[in-house]
Amino acid sequence: MKNKFLSVIIALSLILSCTATVVLAENAFPDVLTPDHDWAATQINEMTELGIIKGYSDGTFKPDNAITKIEALILFSRVAGYSSEEYSEIVDFATEKYKYTLEELDLGAYDSFKKEISFLIYKGIIAEEEIVSYLENDQYAEEFPRSDAAILLSNLLDAEITKTDASELEFEDKEDISDFNAGYIAYVVDNGFMNGVQKDDGTIVFDAAAPLSRAQVCVLLHRIMTKLEMSVEAGVVFDVVKEGRAIYFENSKGNDKNYIIPEETKIVIDGEEGKAENILEGSKIVVVRHGKDIYSIDVINPITNKTVEGVVEGIVSKDNYVRITVADEKTGETVSYYGDGEIKVTTDGVADAMKSVKVDDFVVVNLLGTKIVSIDRLTAEATVQGTVKAINLEDPISLSVTTIEEVSEEETVSKYPVSEDVTVRRDATKAALSDVLVGDKVVLTVKRGTITKIVATSTKGSATGTVTAIKIAAQSSVTISAGGVETEYPIAMDAEYNVAGTKASVYELRLGNVVTLTLSGETVKKIEQTQASSTTTKSGSVESISTAYGYINMISNDGVSEQIFASKLGTTISAKIIDGETGKEIAFKNLKKGDYIIATGAYSNGAFVAKTIVVTPVAP
Repeated sequence: MKNKFLSVIIALSLILSCTATVVLAENAFPDVLTPDHDWAATQINEMTELGIIKGYSDGTFKPDNAITKIEALILFSRVAGYSSEEYSEIVDFATEKYKYTLEELDLGAYDSFKKEISFLIYKGIIAEEEIVSYLENDQYAEEFPRSDAAILLSNLLDAEITKTDASELEFEDKEDISDFNAGYIAYVVDNGFMNGVQKDDGTIVFDAAAPLSRAQVCVLLHRIMTKLEMSVEAGVVFDVVKEGRAIYFENSKGNDKNYIIPEETKIVIDGEEGKAENILEGSKIVVVRHGKDIYSIDVINPITNKTVEGVVEGIVSKDNYVRITVADEKTGETVSYYGDGEIKVTTDGVADAMKSVKVDDFVVVNLLGTKIVSIDRLTAEATVQGTVKAINLEDPISLSVTTIEEVSEEETVSKYPVSEDVTVRRDATKAALSDVLVGDKVVLTVKRGTITKIVATSTKGSATGTVTAIKIAAQSSVTISAGGVETEYPIAMDAEYNVAGTKASVYELRLGNVVTLTLSGETVKKIEQTQASSTTTKSGSVESISTAYGYINMISNDGVSEQIFASKLGTTISAKIIDGETGKEIAFKNLKKGDYIIATGAYSNGAFVAKTIVVTPVAP
């Protein structure tokens, strides 16, 4: 049970000191203003005024009625801060985080109080894994025993419980107390929160199984609230100085505040124990102070995408709820994450089911905020068969591979980074990574999600059509139209070019000309343009442009200044301007000084008029 600290309900609780004399209100409960209950009358009155507990509709309090488990948990939640406006964001977060756990609980008339129970779990006063077994099967309506009160009070105060043998307790009924409960009972008794019960024969017992009355619970919780001088402040962080453990935030009143976070401060981030350096700008925080000391900070970080890699230490999987506990490989921290039934699961990048994820698996968990979006199981070594869909040349180099899910026969595209030491064979011959082409059939050896070996097999093919786009970049491509369908093909770095039977280059291909592509998989290895161009090509760097007259001043590769017209004089722009990197058309006005262009056209009345102008990333 982690992060079990007390927080204030409202500022009024600060005036409830042990030495204060409180005058009972005129409308105090008549069944409390009796000699038998004067020991609890003040505490009952103050707790009802604070809204922590209520009387009955007939105007009575019924102080001797036994309190039930669910009623006790609701009261503990309120004392822990549930009703405080400063905790409203935390309450909403806790409700969302634990809703799947509490969905299966039927609390009868108390079903509407699940938000209070969620907050109690968030505060660590009772563990998520214990709440169902504690309340299910109508146990929520059972009487709340003194032994449970000792445990929850200790957790509320975040007490360090010393393991105690029940035989060490000074109660006549210690043989009826379990060793598990003994440490909690010793703590609450030693600190004056609970006392023994004197029997008629004068002996003192703890009476662990006996239920607490409504009056007794009020007194117990009042003692806790009056013990600590506390204040609560909520706000939004606008700066974090990690080296100095300083946070700057605007509080709920609109005032700028800053604190140095002591090393001993309890920090809870998104419902899990965290560190000061993990608090982000834009986080919503609640600062709890004991006197002048910062006791704890609750943090809800902004919703961002995050990836966690590590070993599964625990998993709960139901139809609409998943909780997975992962030991983070980078930080060493063990954290639980939550999701619903829509989680995408893969094993080594291939579609799989949630049931495949087991304890001790190595996984990559992708999160949106704290919610699980997808889980990828990475086996020590796996074999993946598929077809290369794309090759990403950015660091780290990766392959996107299309695989077929065996049961559903659906296609899945998975992306794998490539190891620097990858070994490659292509068509039964030792090869380099650069020899692997889009469209190749591949068998990949994948270790912990990274490709260490590629066995590629090429398939030969061809395509004929009219050139509609040419992209010149790190990964060049050509788009052709055939039968009314346009298809883009990546061009291999060592591709051959042939124009009208003569060896050429990519810069001599022309839009509108018919080409025949020799393919390996889906990648172009050779381009043959059957018709020689009657046009002229000029290339160089843009020095300036005139949008009014539609021409470009260009410095050619040999340093000569030339004018390139994008239209015939006196007409609108007629040339097709193409971004060579994306293959998309761009406006003439978007050309800028320094752009390297390849212009294709012909001379007209002494002026060079371009039909197409391709803007390339770099000069060839």
